[in-house]
Amino acid sequence: MSGQLMSRTQSRRDALWTLAPGEALRLTVGPGPRQLRVVEGWLWLTTEGTREQPAEDVWLLPGEPMELPAGSEWVVEARATGRFQLLVPPQPRPWRAWQARITWWLRGFRPAPPRGLRA
Repeated sequence: MSGQLMSRTQSRRDALWTLAPGEALRLTVGPGPRQLRVVEGWLWLTTEGTREQPAEDVWLLPGEPMELPAGSEWVVEARATGRFQLLVPPQPRPWRAWQARITWWLRGFRPAPPRGLRA
């Protein structure tokens, strides 16, 4: 890996990151998973391996996404100038019991559909 290594653990306010040629960026993912999507250039992502999880090296082209698990650490480097987005994927929201009760209650106030027309 060539170039300067930058370490940042917090995400930026904007979701667009830019890497100059030879620049590398260390990403610590958390608290939840993130999706990295390449906007411009080729990106090389690498992570150290463990006994349970082998090391991983990935090349991504523009438009390609990659899921980064929570707690993982990655080094991202651009082949030339590279731009990418680091997004929080949508998470399903649990249906709460009070939401079910309100929905049931509101159904009682809906007008009944017409039963049929007589001529």
